[in-house]
Amino acid sequence: MDESVWQGIPEERFRLYRQWVTPSGYLCGTYAAAVFLAYYQDYIDESIIPKAFRKKHQRDLTAVTEFLRMTIQPHGMPTIAWQVAHGLSRYFDHFQLPYRGRATMIGGWQRACKRIDQGKPVIIGILKPLGSTYGNHWVVAYAYQETAAGERFFKVHDNWGNYKKVIPASWVNGTVTLP
Repeated sequence: MDESVWQGIPEERFRLYRQWVTPSGYLCGTYAAAVFLAYYQDYIDESIIPKAFRKKHQRDLTAVTEFLRMTIQPHGMPTIAWQVAHGLSRYFDHFQLPYRGRATMIGGWQRACKRIDQGKPVIIGILKPLGSTYGNHWVVAYAYQETAAGERFFKVHDNWGNYKKVIPASWVNGTVTLP
């Protein structure tokens, strides 16, 4: 892969979140949503996370993930796209914020590229049956690449410890975005 053809948000912006790792279980949907919201707060809309939970560019994620866990994964069970999107919408409703989570179950490449081209990250679900070596998992995509041979890749913040992981787009099942 030729690094010069990546399109999207600079990976250095996700360095701050590199230590935001899912502690255990199936909470990757919650942690992906936390990274997603932190990026929005740091670069798009500072008010998307109340200052009592996190200040802009703050490293501590505890208050945000605890609240999101209640709205997205109250029982700690695995999630699908609409659950993550609905949990984000409940978070926005609680704080009276003008956002709604949006889930898509098909067209992940197109949806993700469109949002990334707008300077917005995308929560993407990856599936074991589609080839994911992670199994089923949630990550935050912020850049994409299509090679001359037609291979497609995303650069993602993986909440298992790598903020600049490259994954094949063929692993993607669903997306969660903000309109």
